Amino acid sequence: MELVGQVLHCAGVLVAYIIPAVLVLLLIRFTTKVPSFVFRKLLHIVAITCVSLMILAARTWQAAALTSVLLAVVIHPLLGLVEGMPWYAGLFVEKEPGEIRQSLLMLFFMFAAVIALSWGVFGQKHLAATALVMWGVGDAAAALVGIPFGRHKVHLWLADGKKSWEGTAAMAVTSFACGLGMLLVLQGLSLPRAILCAGVGAVVGAATELFTASKYDTVTVPVAIVLVLLFLAR
Repeated sequence: MELVGQVLHCAGVLVAYIIPAVLVLLLIRFTTKVPSFVFRKLLHIVAITCVSLMILAARTWQAAALTSVLLAVVIHPLLGLVEGMPWYAGLFVEKEPGEIRQSLLMLFFMFAAVIALSWGVFGQKHLAATALVMWGVGDAAAALVGIPFGRHKVHLWLADGKKSWEGTAAMAVTSFACGLGMLLVLQGLSLPRAILCAGVGAVVGAATELFTASKYDTVTVPVAIVLVLLFLAR
């Protein structure tokens, strides 16, 4: 019963954040001419930040991880029921049918895995939240800079040829800034050590994103970043 209460607490934190955030995003979507890729990344940021806040508010890693899994279990079939409706295509621009549903399923199971690894195994609650924010906000920056301004494509082995050096640089810089602030404030690291951890994590995350297929970077990048932080920041 105690775990049930903790899960309800985590769910309450998510609902208190998601409802007003989604209402604002819907207002932006249907009253402005914001590009579709910008709206997708805004949704992405909302998902990342809401789970990061939930982690910080959670009392145990089991409750945080279980809440993430339950979200995946609930959201996946719900989206399956509505994705054929006319308004769905106007709200989400999918790269392929079912892409949003599959991406969210992968996203929330990844949240649970990062929480279980960082907090459950190593007892590092704040590093789980830090890794997710570094990846999520950095990934959004990569798209927001790379899509409109990426003039120099990355033509390296294993890179897909669509990503740009401008987007990769934006991801690294943004991830570093997010990581530095969170490691200083939440983890209490000294400035030199926080710079080292955030710097290595940002570079490894940007490199992992660069050489991972877009369908799977939702998993590989945050896991790579959290492993770096667990090695350097504990």
